[in-house]
Amino acid sequence: MVSPHAQEIEYALILQRIINTVKEDPSQMRQTIYEFARARLKIDTAWAEDNERKRLAAALETAITGVEAFSARREEKERLSPPAQSAQLAHAMPAPVSSSTAVEKVHPLTAASEAAPQEILVPEKVYPYRDELPIVDVPVRKFVSTLARFCVGTLLFALVVTTVYYKQHLPALREALSSRSSSIAKAVNSAAAPAISQPTQQASLSGDASTNAAGSSSVPFPLPSDYGVYALSNDTLSELNLLPMRVPDRRIAMSAPINEPSRTTLPDGKPRFVIFRRDLVGSAPDRIEIRVVARVARALTFDAKGRPNLSPVSDTWNIRNVSYEFRVRPVAGNPEMLLVQPEKFDFTLPAGRYVFVLKDQGYDFTVGGEVTDLAHCLERTDAANGSFYSECLKF
Repeated sequence: MVSPHAQEIEYALILQRIINTVKEDPSQMRQTIYEFARARLKIDTAWAEDNERKRLAAALETAITGVEAFSARREEKERLSPPAQSAQLAHAMPAPVSSSTAVEKVHPLTAASEAAPQEILVPEKVYPYRDELPIVDVPVRKFVSTLARFCVGTLLFALVVTTVYYKQHLPALREALSSRSSSIAKAVNSAAAPAISQPTQQASLSGDASTNAAGSSSVPFPLPSDYGVYALSNDTLSELNLLPMRVPDRRIAMSAPINEPSRTTLPDGKPRFVIFRRDLVGSAPDRIEIRVVARVARALTFDAKGRPNLSPVSDTWNIRNVSYEFRVRPVAGNPEMLLVQPEKFDFTLPAGRYVFVLKDQGYDFTVGGEVTDLAHCLERTDAANGSFYSECLKF
């Protein structure tokens, strides 16, 4: 489990790096945040159905449109608004000019002054003084507007992410609480009931483990607690058994015979699969093959005189090169798990036996019901130079 606080810290670090890169261009900053929100929403809702993903994506696009319209109106308003009156007066006011004019007193000449020269005293220079100095405003409007746009954009993005997160995880939280309550009630009833048999106890313990895994996950289906490949049908996990042989390449029409029946039977043909393997981190496949395992119904043999003999065959199967492709999606919050499901929501596997192919390894399962697809029926011809297989013309 990844703590929500750890995810918030990760989001904050990623956002800070993006903001530092595009902070000089508010429009580019918003577009980057929008793209990040779309990508993150796509990853977090990969497990959901197509209708749910489209609904969440539409909600995000509506929020992005509103934020962009709000930012565009604000930028246009700031471009059209005139500068402050104090700034206009400050730029229009001329610079003060210092005065160096000297004031002197002039005395008239007299006869005494002509006879004997006298000193002429020059008084000190008088400088004009102004008790008011102009105040020039510092142009900070651009910085304030940029900071305001950054704050508004960050708050709106945080609001969108929070809304999407809680819409996504609220149903899972409710389901976890209800599952936890039911498990507690079962535990109380089992404590009051008489002793039960050992197989029943093991089934109860496995059910509690599945319930705890479902309660601790953030997806609307139970998650396994042990490594392996599981089939998910009707919200129930069924582990698939590994075949003791490797699955042949698709260019080979038929595999070696399998003489053991399948040990995992699913109730219908609408399964999904959960892969829980450590080696798939960073190397997950894009597609998974579900190969048909056909049952050999009849065998044609020849006696010593060359006369044919057609006899039924039991408990023999072969892996064919007939297959169905399933898509692989990540499981949110579980990097070691993958969800495998068909591309089309209404796809149904026909009744019969199949093998889940993962890196040349086959995991065996059977879809319950009456087998009507001829791809699951084979006829074998045993000749002197080997065995040959053909698809049945009828059951």
